[in-house]
Amino acid sequence: GIVREAVVSTQSTGDTKVSVDAMSTGLKEMKREYKKVNIDKIQDLQDDLQDMMEDANEIQEIMGQQYGMPDVDDAELEAELDALGDTMFDDDMSYLDEASEVPTTIPGSSGREEPAASQLD
Repeated sequence: GIVREAVVSTQSTGDTKVSVDAMSTGLKEMKREYKKVNIDKIQDLQDDLQDMMEDANEIQEIMGQQYGMPDVDDAELEAELDALGDTMFDDDMSYLDEASEVPTTIPGSSGREEPAASQLD
């Protein structure tokens, strides 16, 4: 009854105090660690990384230039590739029938069945 509720309430209050103390300690520790962090240094590092990425992209763009090749529209190229793909498979594909057959013998065997592993014991 009431005694049990009082005990539970007391335990709950104690748990709350422990939680608040832990939060307070954590906050103090975070503040101490953040004092060690130099935000300007982090921003400079981010800026340097951004500059390096821009340089890398510029290099990739330069290296990707085509020499003596006409500019090709991606849509035209895609359409041409699609057309090539369609005509590639218009021919006789009977050679695929042989490739899809499942072999019935083990390569290199005489064609007769090998004894099962359990029969070898």
